Amino acid sequence: MQPKLIVEQKITAFVNQYRIYSAKSNGEKGGLLAFAQQKRLAFKEKVTFYSDERKTEQVFGFRAEKVVDVHGRYFVEDPSGNKIGSFKKDFKKSLTSSTWHILDANDQPKITVSESNQAIAVLRRFAGFIPIVGDLFEIIMVFLKYHFVFVDVASGNVVGKYQKTKLIRDHYKLSMNDSDYKNKDWRILAAMAVALDALQSR
Repeated sequence: MQPKLIVEQKITAFVNQYRIYSAKSNGEKGGLLAFAQQKRLAFKEKVTFYSDERKTEQVFGFRAEKVVDVHGRYFVEDPSGNKIGSFKKDFKKSLTSSTWHILDANDQPKITVSESNQAIAVLRRFAGFIPIVGDLFEIIMVFLKYHFVFVDVASGNVVGKYQKTKLIRDHYKLSMNDSDYKNKDWRILAAMAVALDALQSR
């Protein structure tokens, strides 16, 4: 698999900023593809992506279908508001391991995105409840990288990997085979990549 997208988050006083870069074959950053700001405590999530940090041109965006709905869908739309894709959180599976589905035109799961390490997924959720040692576990969890795998529902094959590349900062790299990446709209993959950070607590 080759690196395709690099996502970097920066926390500011009022918003979370996301920068999406193309990735070179050696894993280094290429050019900026999109820039977005996520408002905190929004009752209906909406994130708009622009071509640069001056917000001169809208590239795409994603928004929640409903207000504060853990089972809801998120629509990925072009600058004119036309739907180009969607994704949905699997609330039941996410109780133990964060799981999302990229949907097809009929709202059926096309690609499943889930945490690759079940043990770390469980520890991140429940370690804090362990008496005395819980606080220590929570500190350790900060320094553990957790990754996601993209699995094609039809074939069961892993078609992508989304890896956290920094211990403290939320920097990520999406790797996919050339054919798998070309068959998907990069804007949908980029929206899903940002959502894996921005919507984790939703």
